[in-house]
Amino acid sequence: MKRKARIAAAVVLAFLPIFGLLGCGESEKFTADDLVLIHTVYYGTERNPVYCFALKKEENGWLFSADCLVGEQKEHYASFESFPVPAEDAAGFLQIISEDGEIKKLYRHRNPIRFFHISDAPACSLGMTFSDGSTMEKEAILGDRALNYLYVLADRYYKAAEGSAETPPDTATS
Repeated sequence: MKRKARIAAAVVLAFLPIFGLLGCGESEKFTADDLVLIHTVYYGTERNPVYCFALKKEENGWLFSADCLVGEQKEHYASFESFPVPAEDAAGFLQIISEDGEIKKLYRHRNPIRFFHISDAPACSLGMTFSDGSTMEKEAILGDRALNYLYVLADRYYKAAEGSAETPPDTATS
C-alpha cells in the first residue's frame, strides 16, 4: 500500500512541472480588468486591412484606433489613431471580453502549424497586454460580439476622429 502511494505521489510530482510549463490554470490569472491594450487585425487579399482595431488604457483614459469600413452601408473606409473614448465605452467592451471568455479563448488557442508560406493568404492577429506587462499574441480573431462592438465604436467616433487635428501619432498600437 505504501509503495502504491509513493508511486502515485512520484507521478503527480513528475507531472506538476509539465503542467506548470504548459500553463494549466494560467488563464485564470488575468481578467478583463487587467487589460491595458487589446488589438486585433484581419488582413484580406486587398491592399487595406479588412479591419484593424486597438484599445489602449492610458493614464488619463482610453484611446481607440480603427481602420475599417464604417457607415450604414459600410461605404466609407475610416482610419484613425489614438482617439480618446469615454471610460463607459471601454467598460462595455471589457464586459463583453469578460462575459464571452475571450482571454481564456486566446490563452487556449494554438497557432496553426504551417509547412508552406502563402504570401497573399488572409492573416489575422489578436493580442492582449496586461497590467503586469505580460503579453499574449496569436493568430486568432475576437468573437462576434466583441468585434461588432468595436465596429460600433468605429461608427460612433470616426467623424470626430478624422476631423480632429489633435489626434496624436499612433500610440494605441505600440
